[in-house]
Amino acid sequence: MRIIKHILLWLVGVALGVAVLLGAVMAASYSFTTDGSRPDPGAQFGSAALAVNGSCWRVPLIGGMLDKAFYAPSTLSVQKLGVLYEAHPEVTLPEWATHATLRITADGLGDAAYFDGTVEEYAGFLYPANGEYKAQLTVWRLPVGMTDVDFGQPADGAILRNSGLERPARAAGYYQYSFRFTIQASAELELSAQRIEQGGVAALEISGMVGSGTPTVETDLGSVQCVRSPAGWRCYIPAAYNASAGSHDIAVTVNGETLTIALGVSARDFGEAEAQPDPPASAAANEEFRNVIWAQYEAQARDKLWHGAFLCPVELYTVLLDYGQTRVMDGARTTQSNSTLLYTIPGDPVRAPADGVVVVAQNLALTGNTIVIDHGCGLRSYLYGLADLHVEKGQSVARGDAIGQAGEELTMDFKIGSKSISPWPLFQTSGGLFWREF
Repeated sequence: MRIIKHILLWLVGVALGVAVLLGAVMAASYSFTTDGSRPDPGAQFGSAALAVNGSCWRVPLIGGMLDKAFYAPSTLSVQKLGVLYEAHPEVTLPEWATHATLRITADGLGDAAYFDGTVEEYAGFLYPANGEYKAQLTVWRLPVGMTDVDFGQPADGAILRNSGLERPARAAGYYQYSFRFTIQASAELELSAQRIEQGGVAALEISGMVGSGTPTVETDLGSVQCVRSPAGWRCYIPAAYNASAGSHDIAVTVNGETLTIALGVSARDFGEAEAQPDPPASAAANEEFRNVIWAQYEAQARDKLWHGAFLCPVELYTVLLDYGQTRVMDGARTTQSNSTLLYTIPGDPVRAPADGVVVVAQNLALTGNTIVIDHGCGLRSYLYGLADLHVEKGQSVARGDAIGQAGEELTMDFKIGSKSISPWPLFQTSGGLFWREF
């Protein structure tokens, strides 16, 4: 009995010794776990490094069973970044960040937010105007399975049970940054090429602007419309077969500011081809054509729908009269062709040249079975003389879809607005239509 008592006392002593040792280890771990154990807070807005204004972290102690909390409340101090000359300053997060939110308000105008969302959503935000702004950025590092609500708001120095959601255990928490800045951006213009040939297309990128107003573009080369692009706005400028050679001014008005850029056009010899006179058309046929086809020239531009090279509408063909060629009738040179006339195999499928929306699919007295496909950005394909139609107005089509059957001849005309362009660069992904595709 006395032996058992001694053994029990020994075991109690060992247990107390272990407890004291563990306590000493945890105390040492607690003491040596400082706020320096948190990750580097390096975040940037534009090119400016942001200063931390508030944080809360849970840093694992030895073994990862417990966490030590480090809490520093945010203050009224706001970092001044000064003037930023970018229309959309980028947010650069630390590599460890798993989630970040951003709130942007007008500096000095209360809490009404222009933007309140994730940093990913901020990529699509447009500043409404140049001016002064205030922002609060919160950058989180949380293990998979934990939300910011789960994280809570522990007191500074508190000992908490580790979530156990990741091994080895790592610090979890957030940094806050408060800053004010002034946006002073000016629109910039960039052409895909400084000079293009007659029949070609130049892309114009409008970037570095604030506000959501659509820029207006004026040029003697044709009517063009802008659509949204990742960099800002994009439009496509045609140089028709008969565009005058030389320099053409392009005036862009953005938020009341007008910028000008010059585009050069080079003359091109399109050659000539024997042609037959068009059959006489009635006044009613001409009026129908104007009402149906001309209405497309000024229609509102859709977002860009094509991607990559266009297809020739038919696979097997012979060119009878090409774009830009001068017609020769009875030995006399007459007008230039704004379209391409193909000799085709009756019954062969007619294919959609690219993704788009059918805006015309009907028989016209002047052009027979007619299909017009809107590919976005003011670019439309006009196909005349089909033997049969397989699509309806309003239908979406994909590149290569069968949209009808060919007869003996098919006329194809690609226009930006009302100006016809050469079809062949479209089939070769050549020219401004394929510059920095989006």
